[in-house]
Amino acid sequence: MKKNYLWTQLKSRLLLINSSPGTHFNWLFLPGGPGLGSESLTPLTKLLNLPGSTWSLDLPGDGSNVTNDDSEFFSHWSEALEEAVSTLENVILVAHSTGGMYALSTPSLEKMLTGLVLMDSAPSAKWQELFMNYVKRNPIPELDNLHKIYAKNPNNDILKKMTLLSTPYLFTESGLQKDISFLESLPYNFKTCEWSAQHFDSTYEANWIPKNIPTLILSGEKDRITPLSLFENHNDFQNSKILIRSIKNAGHFPWIENPEQVVSVFEEYCKKLITTTKN
Repeated sequence: MKKNYLWTQLKSRLLLINSSPGTHFNWLFLPGGPGLGSESLTPLTKLLNLPGSTWSLDLPGDGSNVTNDDSEFFSHWSEALEEAVSTLENVILVAHSTGGMYALSTPSLEKMLTGLVLMDSAPSAKWQELFMNYVKRNPIPELDNLHKIYAKNPNNDILKKMTLLSTPYLFTESGLQKDISFLESLPYNFKTCEWSAQHFDSTYEANWIPKNIPTLILSGEKDRITPLSLFENHNDFQNSKILIRSIKNAGHFPWIENPEQVVSVFEEYCKKLITTTKN
C-alpha cells in the first residue's frame, strides 16, 4: 500500500499511519533519541486506537529522513517542529524521551497544540546525572568499551550496537523477555544523535509549562533513564491541566512491558481531551 507522506519546507517528514471517523484530532508522534527514527514508536502506534488520525514525525536528519547535511538541517529542530505541527489542525503532540524535551523547549507550541503527551521524558537535564550515577553502579563493560570506540569514530553501526547493549538500562528484567526486536531494525543516524549530545542534552531546561492544554505525562515506574519523579517533584508541573501517570513494572518503553495500562492511560487522557475541547 502506498504510504501517505507530508513534507515540510524544512524537510520534516510526516507519515499518516491510520485514521478513524468521529473526531478531527491529529495525533503526531515524535520519537526520542534522537537518531532512532519514528519507527521506534511503531509498537505503540500499533497498540493504540486513538480518535482521529495518527501520524509519525521525523524531523530533518532524524532516522531514515536523511538530508544532504543531517547535522545542519537538524540544528533547526525547533523551527522544524513548529512548522510540522502547523501543517495539521487540532494536533496532539505525543513525544517520547528527548522528543518531549524538544517539545518543552519550544514555548510557541502551547498556542499551536490541542493537547500534549510526554512519555518517559524530563523537565531538565538533571536526568543525565541520575542516569550516569545508575550506570556507574551497574556497569556493562562491553558497552563501556564501545563508548570509547564510538567517541573516536562515531558511526551508525556502533550506535546501533551500543543501543542493543543498553537494553538492561531500557527495560526491566521481565521486559527483556518481551519482543524488543524493533531495536534491531531502527534507522540509526549518529549525526543527529551527536548534534543533540553536543548542543542540547546537557543544557536542557523546560522553557514552558502546559497550563492551557490537556497534558498527559507518563513514564515506566522503573524507568532508569528519565524517572517520573523528575516531574512529580517539580511544583510547576502540578496543575489541573496535567495528568501524571506511572506505568507499573515498566521501563523506558512502557508500552512494551505493560501495554494494557498504557492503553488505559491513553483512554483516560482521551476522555479529558474530548471534555476539554467541547467546553
